[in-house]
Amino acid sequence: MNSLKYLNGVLTVMTVLMAMGLWTWWVGGSAGRSVAMVQPAYAEGIVNAGHQRQQIVEQIKQLSQKVEGLSAMFRSGQARVRIEGGLPKKDKR
Repeated sequence: MNSLKYLNGVLTVMTVLMAMGLWTWWVGGSAGRSVAMVQPAYAEGIVNAGHQRQQIVEQIKQLSQKVEGLSAMFRSGQARVRIEGGLPKKDKR
């Protein structure tokens, strides 16, 4: 009889702890956070396609500027291309 009371007590404590954990998980999802702690959607794993496209456009602009700079260097003679070793020979079959 004593062991049955102990078992009931332990099961009750475990049930209460599980209910508290479930409650904090349920409420703490989005409503439990303050406004200052809310992060952008892409920081939580949700893809923000508009932001990705904006980054791609910025990188393309940077790349274009670098290519224009190299092109100007080749036209002015500041940079030259030198091929060493020649072209690889083709197999005769």
